Amino acid sequence: MQSGTIKHWNADKGYGFIAADDQSEDVFFHVSTIKLSQPIRIGQQVYFSSARNEKNQLRATQVTDTTLSLEESPPLKSYHATTNQPRQNHSNSKRPRPANQHKKSPLTTLISFIAIIAMAVYFFGDIKSALFNQDVINADIAPSYSETEQSANTAITGDAQIDNTIALIQQGGPFPYPAKDGTTFYNREGRLPAQSSGYYREYTVPTPGLSHRGARRIVTGGNPPTVYYLTVDHYDSFRQLQVN
Repeated sequence: MQSGTIKHWNADKGYGFIAADDQSEDVFFHVSTIKLSQPIRIGQQVYFSSARNEKNQLRATQVTDTTLSLEESPPLKSYHATTNQPRQNHSNSKRPRPANQHKKSPLTTLISFIAIIAMAVYFFGDIKSALFNQDVINADIAPSYSETEQSANTAITGDAQIDNTIALIQQGGPFPYPAKDGTTFYNREGRLPAQSSGYYREYTVPTPGLSHRGARRIVTGGNPPTVYYLTVDHYDSFRQLQVN
């Protein structure tokens, strides 16, 4: 399955879009395809399968999270089907049972152990991401480490990751997510002034401590860029940056 984050969600109409991690085209999904253990929210990490419809539109056929993906894993079902067969065919035999039981126990334990670790990592990362994003929204942007002091004369915001992303945009890369950085930002939420298609481009601002893209983006307008906007809450709000 592919992975990505919820980019847009319309709860009233029951549909949204997923920003895939390995491709530039967003994926449409409907509430009928959702199999999540938590309520849908912007920035949520998900796993999905997709296909194109008769109009060549990319749509998700199933959207899950890590927990459901492990619970529905085919190898686990296949194992139970295999281990049940000897019991039915050799109910009166004493020798196959100890051997079969010896093979089943370590594998079952290993699968359970992996599932527990995956669930712990998923929920810990989700809680950590939510707390960090809330802190970013409620606090002013501050320098991340002392290297910003060395570049104080060229700093724009004082945040090392934001200033570095602006520098990469101005020099044309290289970017941390080449499949996503520099792609068209469609302004579906209407938070920015209306412009023609292709006017806006989006770039990832890395968030320390996260293993995925996070919620911070810089959206530029024009080619070459003449205006810069920063969002720290995954397109819910923007502020314009003064970039020379």
